[in-house]
Amino acid sequence: MKTNLFKLLLVMLLLTVFSACEDHNVPSDVIEQKGLLLSPEQEFPVKDSEAYGWADVSYNKTTKLLSYTINWYNLSGLPSGAHVHGTALRGANAGIKHDFFSSIPKTTTGSYSGSVLVDGVAINETDLLNGLYYFNFHTPLNPGGEIRGQIEFYNQPHIISKKGLSIDVMQEVPAKNTSAIGTADVSYNKNTKVLSYYLTWKNLTSIPTGAHIHGTAPRGVNASIKHDFFNLIPKKLAGAYSGSVLVDGTAINETDLLNGMYYFNIHNIIYPGGEIRGQIEF
Repeated sequence: MKTNLFKLLLVMLLLTVFSACEDHNVPSDVIEQKGLLLSPEQEFPVKDSEAYGWADVSYNKTTKLLSYTINWYNLSGLPSGAHVHGTALRGANAGIKHDFFSSIPKTTTGSYSGSVLVDGVAINETDLLNGLYYFNFHTPLNPGGEIRGQIEFYNQPHIISKKGLSIDVMQEVPAKNTSAIGTADVSYNKNTKVLSYYLTWKNLTSIPTGAHIHGTAPRGVNASIKHDFFNLIPKKLAGAYSGSVLVDGTAINETDLLNGMYYFNIHNIIYPGGEIRGQIEF
């Protein structure tokens, strides 16, 4: 995992804390989210790039207007496309719904503010509030997209989220003695029954040989695999991955999920049972 991305995640966390202080100024018909991350790791498949960015979004339920400010940095080349895509969860791709490429500065680092009408045709309000659209910046080197950011509004009654969960060696059973570490941001939508997640890791002793959600088990207890996303992650000592899984009541159960009975686990050949683990707790 790149050092600059870990620093950016810290900045995003601070922005989230500070922006929470401004919530009392937001009209009741407006929902907003600040500091949404744009990264190559959210692309599907994951891209290898130093580029990153973030977006502030605001949706007015009365005017049906989605407003946004996007900042991007260190693209591998001049932008060749900039869009809102949908509908798709994390870990899946979809078509263009709003093209704002002609309006942005054609620079490797830049900023742009715009808006789009949520007309119920190209962009649907229900899908928007359920996190099914994403920003995507394209370049000649990465024509399918170099950085992507899911548009998600966390301050809603049907959304439960937690940022900065630790994935570490001490949570393994038995505990491991390495410098490997990681983080997880998770969000669960009670309406769609979808668990979305963004994982980062670094300093693994060997390339990953497995990456899963296990359950059901509290801290200090091991359990079997319930969701396997190993084929989709970068096979690197340091990396990140963004994905989602349906809480179908069979492999993953909502009650157990909300009671902290599942955990992330990243395995390798030296630690086949797992080198770093992170309990999913809201």
